[in-house]
Amino acid sequence: MITVYPIGTTIYRPEGCYNGYTVLCFPLEEGVFLVDMNGNVVNKWGVQASRAKLLRNGNLLVVERRRPGKNRVLEFNWGDRLVWEYEPPGPAHHDVERLENGNTLLLYQEVVPEEYQRKIMDPRRRSARALGGVGVVSDVVLEVTPDKEVAWEWHECEHLDINRYCEICVPHDWTHTNTVQALPENKWYDAGDERFRPGNVLISLRNLSAIFVVDRETREIAWEYTGDYDGGLAGQHEPHMVERGLPGEGNIIIFDNGAPPLRALRHSGQSYVLEVEPPTKRLVWRYENGENFNSKFRSNVQRLPNGNTLICSSEDPRVFEVTREGEIVWEYAVPGYHILGRSYRYPYDYCPQLKALGKPKEEPVIPPPHVITKPYSTLRPIPRTGLPGTMR
Repeated sequence: MITVYPIGTTIYRPEGCYNGYTVLCFPLEEGVFLVDMNGNVVNKWGVQASRAKLLRNGNLLVVERRRPGKNRVLEFNWGDRLVWEYEPPGPAHHDVERLENGNTLLLYQEVVPEEYQRKIMDPRRRSARALGGVGVVSDVVLEVTPDKEVAWEWHECEHLDINRYCEICVPHDWTHTNTVQALPENKWYDAGDERFRPGNVLISLRNLSAIFVVDRETREIAWEYTGDYDGGLAGQHEPHMVERGLPGEGNIIIFDNGAPPLRALRHSGQSYVLEVEPPTKRLVWRYENGENFNSKFRSNVQRLPNGNTLICSSEDPRVFEVTREGEIVWEYAVPGYHILGRSYRYPYDYCPQLKALGKPKEEPVIPPPHVITKPYSTLRPIPRTGLPGTMR
């Protein structure tokens, strides 16, 4: 029996962190929390959510986890009052983003139309039943206005080969898209690479172990990445392009889960955080820690302004901040019966409500001397089987 099992903030070195507030959401139970670096709750919203993002006005934008087939996108004000909602044609899931023009980018599931289902060659998938016994499902990327009018949509079944699929995944769950991002301004487009035009849409298809950039104008897939590090991507989450002004700007960072085992057996049981230079697909940085770092599902990653990286390992469950050298300078652990959704860090002055709170007291939390905060893999080079290039 374990007598001492620390939870909450277990490691905190204020001088090495990008200090601020962190959003924690729990997809299997009610409650979204905003905590300071010492784990003190500064605000709470009473909603069950798989994704929760704080907006500049202090509102919270979430993907609700209600019941199968009925999930919505909701927006709550700082006082936990519902101020906007959108229920798409199919169940919303996994991700949502508020765009600069005020529109909302989201994902929802749809039953693949019969004209595409007839092309399925695998008899196991042809007989699959889901969402009331209607067959294979895929995803739709949807942009809606504040008045809930459709501004842009992209149906995956119209652009992907339906016979490209994961053989060990649930037969009806074809694509399982878990992330969507409108590309920010970036140096690649500035240099003439049209694939990375700001506003083009980056999506992550977990069950295909692939990420794509979709050209908004032509609606074609402009860029694809499946990885090559320890066998390639395996059930990845949260790929997104690092915003301009942040260290690594223009690169795409990815939480590569190593879901069992969609790719190489070597990858199963180990998760990686990868940073990729998109035009060359060159791996320029990664975080790994063998079997000590493994989250089979969910999870996300965020590049912070000081160059550190915030990692949400949903299945542990914990959130931690690492330096470029891979050292943990902040860690928040939650009770083991919880499963985290996604976590994001916001500066103290991010919105008027946080400014009004003032800067909280930052109390260092130093773990016992025997606690190792650096990964074993610090000295492990990128293998020859991986993409060319070296650590930066």
